[in-house]
Amino acid sequence: MLDQIKKASESGLVICFAGVGSAFAKKNAQTSMIIAKHGKTILVDAGTTIPVALQAKGIRITDFDAYHFTHSHADHIGGVEELLLLSRYFSKTKPTVIITEVFQDILWEKSLKGGCEYNESGLLRFSDFAHPLRPVWIRAQPREMYHLEVFGIDLVLFRTAHIPGNVAQWERAFWSNGLLIDHQVLFSGDTRFDPALFDDLYQGNPKITHIFHDCQLFSPGTVHASYNELKTLPGALRNKMHLIHYGDTYDQVDAVGDGFAEFAQPWKIYRLE
Repeated sequence: MLDQIKKASESGLVICFAGVGSAFAKKNAQTSMIIAKHGKTILVDAGTTIPVALQAKGIRITDFDAYHFTHSHADHIGGVEELLLLSRYFSKTKPTVIITEVFQDILWEKSLKGGCEYNESGLLRFSDFAHPLRPVWIRAQPREMYHLEVFGIDLVLFRTAHIPGNVAQWERAFWSNGLLIDHQVLFSGDTRFDPALFDDLYQGNPKITHIFHDCQLFSPGTVHASYNELKTLPGALRNKMHLIHYGDTYDQVDAVGDGFAEFAQPWKIYRLE
């Protein structure tokens, strides 16, 4: 399957999801996105169920050219320890991880350190396992944003308002981010309903053709955008919006009938040439 994705990307950007489910979804693996362009691949998020979902398609979690993790919930980083340990002790490589210095400290100190630090004589650090690739802070933006170009893929990381449940603005939220990919694809990551996100990113980027957006199927939406909240968005946004991070009752909802592009499907290759 990874060869198919790479081949499809020879002429330009493609997006494919190894999983599209929420943290507790059983019908689909947890949400994980593969970005590919000109044969190079980036895995975005590697939750607890993702190594198995990849293996079912003949893909090892160590097979990607780079990695990015949007925040430190287990459904987004539960497979990262496996990636780091397999890379160090089996493939003898250091995966390239696109990560800010701030989030690297959070990820290592609060999640990965317990399983990775004590493996050899002396204490190991994140940089012993991975090669951090630093995006650069973009000044004078309506929300915290970082920029990086890698493998000819233009990436903008933007902060989102995900947790805690009482946070109304991204400024007060714990670290989480979404991605703007090649000025064309808006990937929300995990976020509560945040219409300002579209003012900050979509309005200034008329080239955006696809929006992959977090969607909780029940209300109220506390730390995720609920389906009913997303239905209040203008039709011009909804008809570009592919819903992700959804639960197992998605077959009870007519997303297309409600003006959305679809519920994003696992292993569907989205071509954005």
